[in-house]
Parts: sequence; structure tokens; C-alpha cells
Amino acid sequence: MKKILAISLFFITLLNAQQIKLLTEEYPPFQMTIDGKLTGISIDIVKEIQKKIGNNEKIRVFPWNRGYNITLNKKGYALFTTTRTEKREKLFKWVGPISSLKFVLFKLKSNTKKYNTMEDTKNAKSIAVTNNYASHNLLVAEGFKNLDINPSGNAQLNLEKLLNNKVELWSIGNYAGYGLIKKFNLEDKVVEIKAPPIGEFPYSIAFNIDTPDSTINKWQKALDDLKADGTYQEIINKYK
Repeated sequence: MKKILAISLFFITLLNAQQIKLLTEEYPPFQMTIDGKLTGISIDIVKEIQKKIGNNEKIRVFPWNRGYNITLNKKGYALFTTTRTEKREKLFKWVGPISSLKFVLFKLKSNTKKYNTMEDTKNAKSIAVTNNYASHNLLVAEGFKNLDINPSGNAQLNLEKLLNNKVELWSIGNYAGYGLIKKFNLEDKVVEIKAPPIGEFPYSIAFNIDTPDSTINKWQKALDDLKADGTYQEIINKYK
């Protein structure tokens, strides 16, 4: 009887893992579409986790705010890549870290102003940020009043504002920022400022708060196994 119960619990746990619907956004080099194929650091890692736990759900690309709100309010959803901040800690359940990033600021190379401290950046005319991104929350918490807020979740729009001199600075994660700069061959036009990073945080998978702990544990173990057997590092190295 105990054996039958144990087997039943195993399949219930497996079913819970399979039912998780995965949402993401375009966010190079973590999530990006190349030649019609979804790829990137986080995509590759999550797909390997899916293989290990038997989750066959298709990863769907949504605008950031839409994916965030779906995962926040609907059981059975998970969103990545999500920065695990103090503000979000109790809103979701977490699996990770998948990676980590620094939130930095970029300027046009033609902009000769010096930004060596946080106060220097507070005195900038405007800083492009995306609504509900961790960098947005961090800047608000630090008392920044000069934010140009993009509601769409498309980081490329913020870069375009910088290129068109509609904003003075651009706030984004270092990987994503350099990924877009490289994608559009802007290495000679856009540079990172010298001021210290706004913050550094782990990137994780955020699950709806009502997700069973057994499911979270299963996903976390699969990720830990990828790190232990070298698969995780192979994926990271591929994108360096």
C-alpha cells in the first residue's frame, strides 16, 4: 500500500511539473529569436530543465508586463528571466539562479559629460527605463526623478531613444545592453558610463505563488543537476 501511495505521489508531482506554462520576453542574450528560433542563455537552460522533468510546454514570448501580470495572478505559470529582488520576493516562488546581472547605465559616446557617481546620474536630464523592470524599481528606490518610463517592455525602444538624443542615459542589465549594442553594431556609438552599477541581482525563474512546493523543488533539483554535471557551464560559455 505504501509503495502504491509513493508511486501515486511521484506521478502527481510529475504532472504538476508538466502543467507549468512558461512565459518569457525578447531579452538578448538570455532570450532572443534568431532565424525564427527561440534561443539564448536562459532559453537553453530552461529547455534542459524541461527535458529532465518531462515538461513539454512550449515557451511563449510575451511583452514583459503582460507576462509578469499573468504569472503574478494565474496559477500554473512561470516567467523568466526574472530578477529576484526584495520587492518581488514574496510575490512569487523561485527557482534559480539561472545567472546574474548588473544593472548599468549607457550613454552616447559623443556625450562628453562625466558620470562617476550616483549623484552625477541623478543630475542627468533623463534616463530611459522600462516599466516594472528591476532597474526601474531600483532607480525609484534611490530617489531618481529623471526617469523616462517605457511601458511596452521592449528594451530596443529605449536604445532608440538614446540614439535619437531623446534621453541622456539608458538603464538596462549589462548582458542585455551589450547584446543589443552588438546586434546593431553600435560599439563605437554607445558606451557604459563609469559610475558604479545600480545593483547586481540573480536571474531566476518566477513561479506563481500558488505553485506547489513539490514542483518548485523538482525544478530546482533539475537546475542544480545541470550545474553539477557541467551542462549549465557549457551553455554559459557558449554565449560568452
